[in-house]
Amino acid sequence: MINLNYLKVNTDNDVTMITALLEMYKSQIQVQKLGLQKAFDEKNWGELGEVAHKAKNSFQIVGMQDEANNLQQLEILCQKEQDIHLYKDFLDRFIVACDNSVKEIEDGIDLS
Repeated sequence: MINLNYLKVNTDNDVTMITALLEMYKSQIQVQKLGLQKAFDEKNWGELGEVAHKAKNSFQIVGMQDEANNLQQLEILCQKEQDIHLYKDFLDRFIVACDNSVKEIEDGIDLS
């Protein structure tokens, strides 16, 4: 679930700016979702870790800290090419979080 506290504080609660940043998030997270899936399918663990890092930052901006922490774990595992059997679970959870966050924004998140 999205938590807008970070955006509200860093934009001085500028609704126009928050709306623009949420639109940017929606666009970027979709690209990152495709990038993670592609890297996973190609077994390109280095790229998977890099995309996980970018997506982690996106989740942090919209206050999805638990999801960001999951991606940080994936990023670290990818750097070491460790516990590869866990990557699919991380990817699946990421996809669900992406879809849920985009839906939350599209359904009209409370900006007050």
